[in-house]
Amino acid sequence: MRALMAGLSIALAATAAAAGPYDGVYRPNYDFAAGWNCRDIGMDGGAVAVRDGVLYGIENACQLTNPTQVRGMAATLYDAVCSGEGESYSYRVMLMRTDEGILMIQEGFAADWLRCR
Repeated sequence: MRALMAGLSIALAATAAAAGPYDGVYRPNYDFAAGWNCRDIGMDGGAVAVRDGVLYGIENACQLTNPTQVRGMAATLYDAVCSGEGESYSYRVMLMRTDEGILMIQEGFAADWLRCR
């Protein structure tokens, strides 16, 4: 029992330590997204979120692993290991802080997300 409690304490500490500079709830910063809300995380027309090392997109979730700080930038490069809609996949993604939210950048694509208030 003592070993189980110690393992649980370590797991909880690791989860708390995983909270990072990108944690928050966001909505797209585009004209077409004017009707998006900040309540329904992961749903069509809802918000996206970063929480404790997980990126929650629309109907998917990606574990952000192997963080690498980008020299000279307020940005971090990750390996994203994702699952959603019955599929598993992975890709590289860079998250970068902006004055109003974050940028999510991957090969051939960038998204500008505003922090929900």
